[in-house]
Amino acid sequence: MQIVYDGRRYVGVDTAEDAAALGIPADVFASQHIADARDRTLRDLDLAAAAARGRYATTAPGQDGVYQLKAEMAAAWIAAGRPVDASPWPLLTVEAAARSMSVGDLADEITATRAAWIEILAQIEGARLAGKEAVRAAETVDAIGAAAAPALAVLKGI
Repeated sequence: MQIVYDGRRYVGVDTAEDAAALGIPADVFASQHIADARDRTLRDLDLAAAAARGRYATTAPGQDGVYQLKAEMAAAWIAAGRPVDASPWPLLTVEAAARSMSVGDLADEITATRAAWIEILAQIEGARLAGKEAVRAAETVDAIGAAAAPALAVLKGI
């Protein structure tokens, strides 16, 4: 751990005993120890949320943008009254042709998949944000770990 005290930077101060040997007051060490634990735990929550999202989303560069465009095109095609001529929505027409299905069936599939993704994403974000709020409110290292545990368990289970 790194501590800045009395204008000096101390690196590798990992225990209260190390701090005391360097003349760093116990309350300064404890405060930094809690701040470091909080920062680490907040990062752990973000990483757990990213891992949960990764179990449902592609990690191929740019593919998320393709999915977003397809969802927008499906919604626009449906909003336009499901016209027979779907050529203004090329991502729908090429995929429907490639998969030997109708544009309507594809649009319905994309819409349902998007709705399911939004539900999962809401669960992930809810757990992540609730965990972060609980961690920010915790006042000890042990309390920080306990505050994060429910959210981490949810994120690992999604």
